[in-house]
Amino acid sequence: MRKSWWFIAGIVAGLLVWNVPVVAQTDQLDRIDAIYTLSERDNTAALEQMRALGDELGNTTPYPVLRDYLSKRILLELDSTQVDSAKASIARLRQLAQTQHDNTGIAWALVFEAAILVQTANLEAAVAKLGEALPLARHAGDPALLWQNYRILGNAQLALGRFAQALESYLQCLQYADQQTRHSQMARLRSLNALSTVYSAMKNHPKSLAVIDEALVVAKATESRKMLGTLYINQANQFAFLGRSKDSEVANLHALEVGRSGGLARLEATALNNLGDGYLRAHNFIKAEQVARQALDKYRELGDRGGAAASQCNIGFSLMGQGRVAQGEAQVRDALQQMRESGARSDEEDVLGELGRMYEHLGLFREAVATIREQQTLSSQLFRADREKAVAALQEQFDAVQRQKQIELLARSNSLKDAQISNQRLQQIVILLGAVVTVMGGVFVYLLYRRVRRANLQLREANRQLEFHAVRDPLTGLFNRRSFFELMSKRATDGAGGRREDDVPDGLLVLDIDHFKRINDNLGHAGGDAVLVELAKRLCSAVRDTDMVIRWGGEEFLIFSPKASADHLKSLAERVLKVVGETPVLVGDTLLTVTTTGGFLSLPFSGVSEADCNWEKALQIADMALYLGKVNGRNRAYGIARLLVPFEQAMPVLERDITAAINAGMVELVEVPGPQPVDAN
Repeated sequence: MRKSWWFIAGIVAGLLVWNVPVVAQTDQLDRIDAIYTLSERDNTAALEQMRALGDELGNTTPYPVLRDYLSKRILLELDSTQVDSAKASIARLRQLAQTQHDNTGIAWALVFEAAILVQTANLEAAVAKLGEALPLARHAGDPALLWQNYRILGNAQLALGRFAQALESYLQCLQYADQQTRHSQMARLRSLNALSTVYSAMKNHPKSLAVIDEALVVAKATESRKMLGTLYINQANQFAFLGRSKDSEVANLHALEVGRSGGLARLEATALNNLGDGYLRAHNFIKAEQVARQALDKYRELGDRGGAAASQCNIGFSLMGQGRVAQGEAQVRDALQQMRESGARSDEEDVLGELGRMYEHLGLFREAVATIREQQTLSSQLFRADREKAVAALQEQFDAVQRQKQIELLARSNSLKDAQISNQRLQQIVILLGAVVTVMGGVFVYLLYRRVRRANLQLREANRQLEFHAVRDPLTGLFNRRSFFELMSKRATDGAGGRREDDVPDGLLVLDIDHFKRINDNLGHAGGDAVLVELAKRLCSAVRDTDMVIRWGGEEFLIFSPKASADHLKSLAERVLKVVGETPVLVGDTLLTVTTTGGFLSLPFSGVSEADCNWEKALQIADMALYLGKVNGRNRAYGIARLLVPFEQAMPVLERDITAAINAGMVELVEVPGPQPVDAN
């Protein structure tokens, strides 16, 4: 009997000893959670405690604890805009995840890297990185990870002016916020705040205010100072749009106090910048300049190029309002160039509108008209006309669309998994039967082998399709942007400074379909898609096998022609314009005359090292040449053949105003006219 009791006691003691690490791990995770919750009230104190906890965690700390610790720490560092510290933590998280072969940890690292790209206005790069992270996040099935992915994706899409896509991403955020077991209220709060910014961008300010009011209730109930300050900022913006200037100023002052007391530097900078906006609207230009300069200093400390550009605009408008027109105009134009280079097209359009109104206020009506026309050109690219209609339809159909997407993805995933499982099982059966059956068994083995081979072929075809869609546009079958970026990244590694100057240069030809909006309006989007498919075929027929035809965006195409002399590049432009415009396009029963406008350039450009003028700058110049073709009647292509003055003298003018560079005799312009329009009827 005594032996039995000793045996039972031994088992109990063993279970208790085995359970100690589990209890310790749970305690550590709870402590990390408590510090993260504190950050909603005092980010500075929470970050100090998180770093102190990091000093206690050692090599024996379980990996799940380290992953959770680093993820929460990175979030605090990003909210405090301590970019260098966040990058170091992300690098450590990625290294640990790779050592553990943990795709979930790798996905977290990718999402955080994208967040930094958004903060530094590298928006397209952020979207691409989030696209890389999303399959890993979906496989992990972690609602918190998926929520972060869609939240940061929505931020990037909103800054790029893709409002419908941003709304869809933020609605996904709400869905994943409710699925989280911890911090679901905070996730929902941030999702509501993001939704309010989309409604604001779509000029639906009453709807935005209603969402903010709902979020403010949650923020006060959860004592989240971090989100409370952000909501005050957004509330101030909506008040400003509705003309409630006093309410706007009060809300911005609330946000400024929250930012300073909670150690939230970005919030403080944003509040200062918004106060400057308010003083500008009240024509208090001296005070507006003072506040804007404080905001600019703060943004530069944070390394936030987008915020710095906005503050620089406010400084420029303040100087113009004080009568220092040329000095202020230079500040605004420089900031606009920064926005253009970073892809912040929505911000660029807003600033152009403000600049036009400032010219009008100063009585400079010719400059005002020119600026408003510039704004209208940009507005046409941001689907202004039917934005609200598209968004309303998206909201009504969202749930059904998402369910259908999930069903399709699940079906595709299940199909691949079934094929893999079938393959494994059949191979096992082949091995077993081969060991035990006789001649009759051999017949079965042969039949099963055929099924295995068919399953392998199906898998190979599925993988081939996935590889194809990763680099191809699904509508036209042309290469997509990602494939071009990969080509250019490989090109950048060829030598220290790029290609040798004695090499035959490559060619870049960017094309835009003329009056494509009319085609969509008259024939519908299905008709527009048919035109895009037909033009893609014609472009491929006009180029060499070594050339690369890319669908660059909606109705834009890009042709990359390696080893293309100046004469070949001009001839290529002539062929492309002819093959597109000479023969009408048949859409259903309608014959349609379609023409294109283009801009082309050699790379390296005019013997200039690619270290000074890389492919992105060259493409920007080619795009400006295309715009010049639009202004001068369309159905033509303009090429910048070479520089006639030193690069250092020409480039600042060429990047800002191609017409001025041409008029000043800085560049040699080549014009290629398109074919005479043929009557489609």
